[in-house]
Amino acid sequence: MARFHVYRLKSGDVPAIDVQANLLDDLPSRVMVPLHSVQELGWSISRLNPRFSIEGEVYVMATQRMASIPTTEIGKVVADLSDKRDTIIAALDFLFQGF
Repeated sequence: MARFHVYRLKSGDVPAIDVQANLLDDLPSRVMVPLHSVQELGWSISRLNPRFSIEGEVYVMATQRMASIPTTEIGKVVADLSDKRDTIIAALDFLFQGF
C-alpha cells in the first residue's frame, strides 16, 4: 500500500485515501480517509474537505470520517494523489490542529 494513493474499499465500494506513513506498512491496518461524491456530501469546509477529480468524477475528502481499515478490506488502487500531498496534509492538520 502507498500513502496518498486512493483504493476502493471492499465493503461498500467506497474510494479512500491512504494517509498512513509508509514506514508502518507491516501493520495489519491502514489509516484511510473516505472520499464521497459531491452529491453525497451536502456540505464541506474547503480546508477540511478538499476536492479531487478521480476517474472523471469529483470527490470530496471526508477528513472528519477518517478510520483505521484492516488491510484485508482494502481493494485495488484507483488513483495516485501524491502530487496533492500538501493539500491532503493541510486537511489533516486542520482537523487535528485547527489551522
